Amino acid sequence: MKFSRLSLLVVVSLAVALAACGGGGGSAPQPAAGKTVNVDATEFAFNPTTFSGTVGQKITFKINNKGTVDHNFVILNADGSQELAKTEVKVGASATLDFTPTAAGEYQVDCNLPGHKEAGMVGKLIVK
Repeated sequence: MKFSRLSLLVVVSLAVALAACGGGGGSAPQPAAGKTVNVDATEFAFNPTTFSGTVGQKITFKINNKGTVDHNFVILNADGSQELAKTEVKVGASATLDFTPTAAGEYQVDCNLPGHKEAGMVGKLIVK
């Protein structure tokens, strides 16, 4: 009887140890779930003007042009020197722009058609 109990204890202990190690069948970490942000573009503003996100989380911007002229939606790096993502939005139309930030910080957002940014068509994306 002692041998049977000892054998059972060894088998159960081995099974528990293998399960705890994952046995190589574990799944890879999943990326953060995406989010969708609705944005209205008019003359000359975005509504809302401030957006938030998380590093590694895909953000889908749905931009609706409710104005009377064409607009675009541009995401730039913090100092505004590099376009990271961009979409055009014709009058009365909608467009989507997917962006997955790779670093925390504040990103500039604007419409870079001539005169639009200067007229106040700007925003910011804050990523944590």
